[in-house]
Amino acid sequence: MGHILPLKTDAGSGAMEQMALAEYLPGHFDAHVAGLLPMLQAKAEALCEALDAHFGASVEYERPVGGIYLWVTLPENVDTDRLYEVALAQGVEINPGSQWTVDGAVNRHRMRLCFGHPPIDNIRDGVAKLANICFEEFGVPVRSANVGRE
Repeated sequence: MGHILPLKTDAGSGAMEQMALAEYLPGHFDAHVAGLLPMLQAKAEALCEALDAHFGASVEYERPVGGIYLWVTLPENVDTDRLYEVALAQGVEINPGSQWTVDGAVNRHRMRLCFGHPPIDNIRDGVAKLANICFEEFGVPVRSANVGRE
């Protein structure tokens, strides 16, 4: 467990947490953001490297210039609703495209991956595992880490 899994389990933060944050942020926000940016950039790069290594030309995406999510387009035969179910049962969570767009049916072959919270090792391991799961379910990617699958 723990591969690309989100931590958020509720509908928001409580009033006490919000008040504490309101006290803390005015004098610390800029330094906090400055510390986050290189960490998030390293995680985004690790995610892109893992996708390139394990999915190769089977996926399309634009390298993120900010944020904590990456949209990935898979071949049209891949149903990310199904991929979500199978991957989650094996400890890898993705956001299926159909649930994160206004036109769900058209985006069933897309997924949104979060790189904000998981450590880099979890990102790498999660993408490798996801590629194996995707191949078992949909025959994609045919090659992973430059090795042909059977």
